[in-house]
Amino acid sequence: MTLSEQRRAVRSRRTSLVLAAALLAAPAPLLASYVSGAQAAEPTAQSCAAVVAANPDEPPCNPYLADSPWTGSHRNPYAQDSSPFPGPTGPADRVGVAHAAVGAVPVVLSFSPTYPDGKRVIWASTVGVTGEVIKVDPETVTVIDKYIPQLEAGAPPVQPGVSGAYNLVDSQNRVFVPAGTTLQVFGDAVPGQRRSAIALLKEFTLPPEALCGDDKVVGIAMTYTGRIAFATQHGVVGTLPRDPALMDAAHLRTYSINGSDCAGGAGGIEDVSNSIAVDENNGIYVVTSHAMYRFADGVDGPTPVWRSGYAGAGLTGSGRISGGSGSTPTLMGVRQDDRFVVITDGARTMNLVLMWRDKIPTGWTPVRPGADRRIACEVPLVFGNEPGTESLSEQSVVVRGKTAVVVNNLQGFDEVLSQLPGQLSIYTALVSGLPLNAPKGVERVDWNPVTRRCDVVWANPTASIPNGIPTLSTASKMVYGIGVHGGVWSLDGLDLATGRLTLSVPTTALPTSNSTYAGATIGPDQTIWTGTFGGITRFRQCAVGQVCEKPGPIEPLLGRFPSEPTDLLRHVLGLPN
Repeated sequence: MTLSEQRRAVRSRRTSLVLAAALLAAPAPLLASYVSGAQAAEPTAQSCAAVVAANPDEPPCNPYLADSPWTGSHRNPYAQDSSPFPGPTGPADRVGVAHAAVGAVPVVLSFSPTYPDGKRVIWASTVGVTGEVIKVDPETVTVIDKYIPQLEAGAPPVQPGVSGAYNLVDSQNRVFVPAGTTLQVFGDAVPGQRRSAIALLKEFTLPPEALCGDDKVVGIAMTYTGRIAFATQHGVVGTLPRDPALMDAAHLRTYSINGSDCAGGAGGIEDVSNSIAVDENNGIYVVTSHAMYRFADGVDGPTPVWRSGYAGAGLTGSGRISGGSGSTPTLMGVRQDDRFVVITDGARTMNLVLMWRDKIPTGWTPVRPGADRRIACEVPLVFGNEPGTESLSEQSVVVRGKTAVVVNNLQGFDEVLSQLPGQLSIYTALVSGLPLNAPKGVERVDWNPVTRRCDVVWANPTASIPNGIPTLSTASKMVYGIGVHGGVWSLDGLDLATGRLTLSVPTTALPTSNSTYAGATIGPDQTIWTGTFGGITRFRQCAVGQVCEKPGPIEPLLGRFPSEPTDLLRHVLGLPN
């Protein structure tokens, strides 16, 4: 058995469930093997120029990111979660469903560049104490390899939270993942070989002066100058080179939103619970529990350009990880368009908020008394219900062109679930598909450049995308998300023009079909991918004459699991009885 096979065998027996590290004695760490070889050349041209030219709403290409359909968190540097590529269009019985059990919660699935054989892999990072990274074959929906830092590199456990959820893949097929106080870089142990094991290429631990107390890295993005930008939970914004050899304290540049003493301002400590966005003009966009920021990345590192407050800072309900906005900043507008940064706020009736990301137009008046002039529009989101209806979202806003789409995440049992401590609120996703508790509502809002106002195009009060990040395909003219119907999870597709549900592909009612905050990802060949609680699911449009894969009935699936608690634990951990 080769070293790669041995490592894969060990990984298949050891999953990343939180109980594993606490209940079982791990074997001696297995050393990652990195076979030296020439890395791919630095980009000399914008490899996605053809996509940009064919799609005027596509953000400028960042040549330092992977040339792939989905390069990392929220797909592109603008964090738009939208794509010019097609997804499944149905009918439902012509959409195949395939699932791979991975034993973790992969939130972001990112596609690699093509390998010499013309194929790709999916890289997935996970949340959980072991912070593992997974490499998946998208053609067979099987795990090629897992890398569990605790087993192989002796890394300390990562505290539960969003650290590890976000990732990105660069043009040299290197995977960048925040994990606790470290920035990790992964790649192929044998460069250029698609079936190669995973290697840890670099692990850079942030020095204490780059952290605010009990801190951890949350969001990550690639700037258009090829630097890694990040934000920590307690408001440190930083950049450093993407070259692993230069990822060190000497090349690190940081700025602390909460001051050098991390004491915060008059309103207290500002926390970050979402990822970040970047633009082609060295802009870095970070939203905290108190305000929206634009930074400029220069020789001396990030420096603030502007700060804008927004309505409703504070914890707003079940499923929320922190106070204030529950969305990653999303950039709207390219080239000569009106250009905005888009978030949802923390008001009791949540608003969609557009802020001018460049100069505020001369004579612009506040949208309401006391509002910051930078706010271009502030639209209450009631999802087709009565004015004043409570709403919230923990998902990024989907943007394409001048269109924004938002989902409602307010659960029916919110009054009870919102009493949970903040660190446990993320686990309310596991009950978000239950009948009577599942959130409902999807809404589309467009910016009108003539009237310079936001208009509600449609609202669907019955569509339910309980906890997953939705996506949008301009080729298919559909909004996709992992929905739920009577407790059964499904891929749902809404008509972009009307909001009407036109596609629903059922899976199962099992937790392994629960999207658990993962993003719906548009891949090649009319596919939609999503992470789930313990797995990865692919939905693929079946070609004429092709047999469509389908999940089995719920009862046989349940019958595969042992009934005794100790046997069930061993089964989940992949251990013999």
